[in-house]
Amino acid sequence: MLNCIQTKWIIVALALVFSHCGQQLEPQAKLAKMQPNVSSELAVAMRAMDGELVSLIARHAREDDWGGAALTQFDLTHLMPTDSSMLVDGYSAFSIAFSKQIDAFNAAPSADTYSGVVSGCLSCHMHACPGPLARINKRRLNEH
Repeated sequence: MLNCIQTKWIIVALALVFSHCGQQLEPQAKLAKMQPNVSSELAVAMRAMDGELVSLIARHAREDDWGGAALTQFDLTHLMPTDSSMLVDGYSAFSIAFSKQIDAFNAAPSADTYSGVVSGCLSCHMHACPGPLARINKRRLNEH
């Protein structure tokens, strides 16, 4: 006969076996590790703008037509930056000038107004946050 302890171990073993019945044993997809820091509002907007610029470059390379193209207008003066070091003297002026370049592009999409937008990105980033300058330079039309 089984004693009480042996019976409990058998019940635990059976419970484990039955708990796995019907479950698929396929490997789970591996996910990238979470970023250690939450992205700032400004960083999220910059990534969105970069994605739009990449799409426009690809479209321009295929079609050589700017008709109907538009960029999202972000109010950069109201978005929280990653850290306060990005709020350099003149940041608001850069933001306002950039907004006007987006408006000019959206009113009359062309290679010239697109280049004005990219130049606006470069101007601000040279003073406030130089990290993405190499990436921004890749958005210039003469780089493609």
